[in-house]
Amino acid sequence: EKVVSVRKDPSESLGMTVAGGASHREWDLPIYVISVEPGGVISRDGRIKTGDILLNVNGIELTEVSRSEAVALLKSTSSSVVLKALEVKEREPQEACSSPAALDSNHNMAPARDWSPSWVMWLELPRYLYNCKDVILRRNTAGSLGFCIVGGYEEYNGNKPFFIKSIVEGTPAYKDGRIRCGDILLAV
Repeated sequence: EKVVSVRKDPSESLGMTVAGGASHREWDLPIYVISVEPGGVISRDGRIKTGDILLNVNGIELTEVSRSEAVALLKSTSSSVVLKALEVKEREPQEACSSPAALDSNHNMAPARDWSPSWVMWLELPRYLYNCKDVILRRNTAGSLGFCIVGGYEEYNGNKPFFIKSIVEGTPAYKDGRIRCGDILLAV
């Protein structure tokens, strides 16, 4: 976790785009930074990076808020802004390309404009950022619940969480729609 204080003109944008947030129809994810505008307040400061998860702004929690609520809170900031963020150290490798690599203000490779985290990244988050839910599935006695799991005890890696690897179309899990690939199975 890191706390970043920046100053800006009250009418100036912070210069970052966020994604994620609580949703009733889609994934419930933490608010995370998907891009930092070159030359903007956040870029000039250099401590908030693409992939960082925003935990709060000026003491207001961003966990379990929608993306639009988070954007409204970020836009309503005045000249002094304090962000509490979770730095995601594992960066996904950049694709090699024929054009010269763009560098940010700290001479790091600038992330692709369409960067998004893989589901594996979400598994590394601290437990307090997990969004747990109870899901009741009904099946007939001979039928499958409709998902495959991986994880558990592995000889070389020890105990790993069980997570949903795939969901089979037409099954109770598929029809219910609340279980997604990458979800961690905590109890049955």
